[in-house]
Amino acid sequence: MKTSTYQEFVQLVRHYKIFPFSDLIPEHPSLTAVAADNEWHTGSELDPWLWRVKIVKDELAAYGKFFGTKLSFIQVDLFPLVKSLLSQGKSVEERYSSGLMSQHARNIYNIIAEAGNIDSRNLRKASGLTDKEQKKDYERALVELQNFADIVITGAQESDFEGGWSSMCFESSDHWLHVTLGKTAAPSDDLASMRAAVKAELSEVCTDKAMKYLDKKLKLNL
Repeated sequence: MKTSTYQEFVQLVRHYKIFPFSDLIPEHPSLTAVAADNEWHTGSELDPWLWRVKIVKDELAAYGKFFGTKLSFIQVDLFPLVKSLLSQGKSVEERYSSGLMSQHARNIYNIIAEAGNIDSRNLRKASGLTDKEQKKDYERALVELQNFADIVITGAQESDFEGGWSSMCFESSDHWLHVTLGKTAAPSDDLASMRAAVKAELSEVCTDKAMKYLDKKLKLNL
C-alpha cells in the first residue's frame, strides 16, 4: 500500500479511523509506511510532513500522542468518543484530585485552556519549566495530557530563524471540538455504549492483532 497525494492520505484516515504517523499498531498502516520516501521535507504539496498539519487545519482529524509517545491521527467524527474513553469520562480536575494527573500536567492544561491556542515555545515559558533540567518534566506533562486526549496538536509555528525547527501549537480538546470545530461533546456518562460504538467501527478495518492493541489502549473490553 502506497499513497502519493494528500487526498489519498485523507481517505486512509477516514477508512482506518485511527492512523498512526509512524509504526505503532501491529499489522496496521502508518503515514511513514505508506508515503513516498523521496517526498519528505520537500515543501511541495506531495510532502507528507506538511499533511500532518493540513489534515488538522482541514478539520478532518485530531493529531497527537494519544497512545504512548508516538503520534497518531484520529478521524474527526470518532475523536469525541475516543477522547471520552482515554479519559474514562473524567475531567482534568477529577483526575488531578484522584492522583491520576501530575501537577505539571494540570498547570500546563490550564495555561492551554486559558490561551485557546498556544505554541510550544510560549507554553514552556508560561509553565515556568524553562531550565534545562526541567525539559523532561515539560515533555512528560505534554505526553500525559495527550494520552488522556486533554489536548491536541493544531498546527506548527515557524521558527524565528532560518533552518530552525517549527514549534507545535496546542489547544485543549474541548476548545478544539466545541469552539474551533463547533462539535458537541460525547456523553461522558455512557462509556459502555461508547466502547461498543468504537469497537464496532474499528473491528471493520483492523486485524485481530491491531484490535488487541486498541482494545488495551482504549479499554474496550471493560
